[in-house]
Amino acid sequence: MMNTVVNCESQYVTDIQSKHRYKKDRPHEGVVRGQREQSFGLVQIHLPAHPNVKMEQAVDPEFAIDFLAKNLAQGRGAMWSCYNSHVAMI
Repeated sequence: MMNTVVNCESQYVTDIQSKHRYKKDRPHEGVVRGQREQSFGLVQIHLPAHPNVKMEQAVDPEFAIDFLAKNLAQGRGAMWSCYNSHVAMI
């Protein structure tokens, strides 16, 4: 499952930023409609949703894989759209 998420989210590019744009404002997260999504790294960690994660951590492959593994183990795979897409096909 981890391989599926990483391949889908970033195609293994460690410093990639999401190309998606926000569709609506979310002031409590500092998100502005039309702004490029603030998701980074192998597993596209969405920084506004994880204020305790720094940009340097999000693009660090070791941190990102550990972040993904811990969240999947705790049943939080749904935070990745690629996880949701894969599960829906099973």
